Amino acid sequence: PLFFSKPVKVSCKVIGDDINVAQFKLNVSNYDDDGDSEPLTARVALIDQCTTGKSDIHQHCAEKAEWKDPDGYIQLLKERAAIFPTSPKIDFAYPDDSSPASDRNVQITVDWKAKGPASEDDTDDLIMFALPHHQEDVADSMTEHCIPTFHGPSCLVEGKTWSLVEDISTPVSYTAGRPPEADIVPQLAKALQQDIHYRLSDNMMLGAADTYFSGKILARLGRIIAIASELKTLAEGSVNSIRPLYDDDVEDNVLAASIKAAGSVNLPSDADIDKAVRMLAKGVEIWLSTDAEATYVYDRSWGGFVNCGCTYKGKGERGHCKNKFPDCPALSDVNEDFGNGFYNDHHFHYGYNVYSAAVVAKHDPVWAAENFDRVLLYIRDIANPSVDDKYFPQFRQKDWFLGSSWAAGIVSAENSPHGRNQESSSEAIAAYEGIALYGAAMVDVFSKSGHAADLELAKLVRDAGQLLTSTELRAANRYWHVWSSDDHVNTYPPAYTKPVVGMLYQTMASFQTWFAPYAVVSYGIQLIPLTPIGEYRDDITWATELYPLYEESCEAVEDFCIDNGWSILQAGLLATTGKRKEALEQALEIPAKVYATDGGIGNSPSNTIWYIATRKPVTDR
Repeated sequence: PLFFSKPVKVSCKVIGDDINVAQFKLNVSNYDDDGDSEPLTARVALIDQCTTGKSDIHQHCAEKAEWKDPDGYIQLLKERAAIFPTSPKIDFAYPDDSSPASDRNVQITVDWKAKGPASEDDTDDLIMFALPHHQEDVADSMTEHCIPTFHGPSCLVEGKTWSLVEDISTPVSYTAGRPPEADIVPQLAKALQQDIHYRLSDNMMLGAADTYFSGKILARLGRIIAIASELKTLAEGSVNSIRPLYDDDVEDNVLAASIKAAGSVNLPSDADIDKAVRMLAKGVEIWLSTDAEATYVYDRSWGGFVNCGCTYKGKGERGHCKNKFPDCPALSDVNEDFGNGFYNDHHFHYGYNVYSAAVVAKHDPVWAAENFDRVLLYIRDIANPSVDDKYFPQFRQKDWFLGSSWAAGIVSAENSPHGRNQESSSEAIAAYEGIALYGAAMVDVFSKSGHAADLELAKLVRDAGQLLTSTELRAANRYWHVWSSDDHVNTYPPAYTKPVVGMLYQTMASFQTWFAPYAVVSYGIQLIPLTPIGEYRDDITWATELYPLYEESCEAVEDFCIDNGWSILQAGLLATTGKRKEALEQALEIPAKVYATDGGIGNSPSNTIWYIATRKPVTDR
């Protein structure tokens, strides 16, 4: 069926000689506007994608055979065609701080702003499709008409509003669910003694770099500081004092063993950690300063925070940008800075910076308060939780219907007919993990300083960050991680045989990436970075199915895998399957120079070993 909200005159043109397979074009030549300013709305329901039987996509023909009541489905579409959504609105009600940490839910209300031809009451008959993750919440209004879709079985739901519930109790922390394994602590401490002295390069301290890798470098230092602080806390603590840091089911003897191990090794001094925090603070600050050689600018057209770009002159870390604002290469070339000037990958880029700011804020509340508004520019650009902000849109990257985010900006690099896309589901998760941590750090700061308005904003940032993290985790397991188990249903048909989706578009799932043709990068791009949230991202069953294929793909490209840092993720994945000893052996063989490569940058020996040492035990392996 095809419905127009106003009387129209149409013309139809057939393109091609064979009418059975010809294309046709439908043009609206004129319509009656009735003297009002309401736009003309067209609503289309594609009932049959298998009209000729000549398509290569045979799945479309199989889908129709699965319909429960085709005639009733078509009749319902026709009956409700005149009621349509206009400008849907979504509202969020976050739990208050008195809610238990294990039982925190966000109430989400979707108002479809339905419009019909008659009275307002008729809009209750609006029908919209609900995806599998919506259906439990809207079950009372769901019809029996369900069809297979790209995003899973979808069912028609009646009603002009939906009420959904999202659980945000997934822990977001600088630590894992358990402390580093006692036997691995000596190796971790040895790596920390080197990594705590990691120095940000000269060009980084000038703000003369791209916006993606510079963020990863900052986050590398942030993770080193967080790990060093955790081990210091262990070394100086007791079972009772450190228990709140970890899961309730961690046994006392495990905590005691890690405490003893941390107290028996040489750890970075407080002065070393403070020096690293100071360097990280300066590294975060320079990018938010007009003194940065690659400065950020505000874009009035799209309400966004974009980088001018850097025409780099010099070799290695001692170069500089030879351009200055308003000479901005990133604003004229979509390939500069991965398309930052065109809003590509903003959450990937800025999430690393926000994570780094969260680490500094946790250690230096004075710095945190002084730089709050500036750090918020990153968050307001990618995940603005405020509906009242006049300068930035709300939740730019997020698709609240699917639950996932999109990385493609205002111009697709290939002008793809498949719509927007996102490559790395794990970097999207990590971006929101950083926002939740930053919000929590600022809640601590403002709770002590008494700044009531800033405290409420910090709580909103924290809660929105947790909501974004939780929904992105679930979306990754629906759309990017491909497997089936007793409690997990695979979204895609059996024809898709890979364990991951390398790049998800709005209408296509593909096993590929933008930057390399190898299978190992399609796997690995869904595993970076290695942070605490990874435990909730990577199901053990999925990881166990993926690991042999990852190992095989790494071996297939030989030096590329190791030399470009993808073997770091292989070690982390192996630890997730329960084989921590074997994973540690792999990690210790990785050359130090690998951590400066495109695939390894942002990671460090300390973080790799920490990740391995904190994976959840798998009892049957």
